[in-house]
Amino acid sequence: MGALKQEKVNEMSRVAFVFPGQGSQSVGMGRDFYEHPAGKKVYETFDRLVSANLSQICFNGPEEELRRTLYTQPAILATSIAALELFKARSGVQPVALAGHSLGEYGAHYAAGVISLETVAQLVKHRAELMENAPKGAMSAVLGLSGDAVEKVVTDYKQETGLVLAVANYNSDNQTVISGSVEAVEAVSPRLKEAGAKRVLPLPVGGAFHSPLMHPAAEAFTDFLSDFNFHEANVPVVTNIDALPTTDASEIRRKLGRQIDGSVRWTQTMQKLVQELGVDTVVEFGPGKVLTGLFKKMFPDVRVFNVLDMASLEDVVEQLGASLANV
Repeated sequence: MGALKQEKVNEMSRVAFVFPGQGSQSVGMGRDFYEHPAGKKVYETFDRLVSANLSQICFNGPEEELRRTLYTQPAILATSIAALELFKARSGVQPVALAGHSLGEYGAHYAAGVISLETVAQLVKHRAELMENAPKGAMSAVLGLSGDAVEKVVTDYKQETGLVLAVANYNSDNQTVISGSVEAVEAVSPRLKEAGAKRVLPLPVGGAFHSPLMHPAAEAFTDFLSDFNFHEANVPVVTNIDALPTTDASEIRRKLGRQIDGSVRWTQTMQKLVQELGVDTVVEFGPGKVLTGLFKKMFPDVRVFNVLDMASLEDVVEQLGASLANV
């Protein structure tokens, strides 16, 4: 596709690139990306700056090691960035906005030119270390109840008991994640069901991510961020902490410092992308199909694509080109 034709195509369709967070990992992810120079470069950079055996854990396991936050976060991010780089080498499609869920926001900032490959590897290494070593806690997914209703139950419970509890992730209009002390997360579950939740599912995590128990980690990470260069984003990134399109380098740095112990406002992020920024096509880079699934539930008319291995990458390049050409 020629440059002029591609430019016209992009004017007719509004594409967002999105990047998944922790929980989307699987042993073997990205193995075929490593067979191509652009993908291999990403994994070799992460091996050098994060852990010498990261790519081997990513490709071969064992699963127990890959599940450790210490390895999960950089492995997912490396896979997502490798997928992005290989896609860019094969397609001229340009996004109008970027976003990522929790960890995935680092992929979005990399894609926007805010941080380099070396910087993003070092940031996620330190983030994963801080989060793995943070005070233990629990998280549960609340299904079939609105985020506002979950927030009311959580707020009332905190006021009554003084225990640590927070809404960690607003994932969709009927899927929310709570986070806090083990006691609080377990005790509030019956109340959420009484309020109308269909299910409250404990998540297999050891930490209370995106809750006040992460505050010391967030403060330490904020200090760490000051040692790195940030650049203005060349494409707006809709940030987790407030679901606002952001390009200013200092604002991005500030928001990343707050992200570890702040709520992930993914529901509001999707609304911002679709309803205000006019996005009609979403491409998710990395393992799993969690984010595209959430988009389809909230906005069935949005076209979604996943780049999670070489076969899907080639399929998306072909389908997206044809799809955009026919808009």
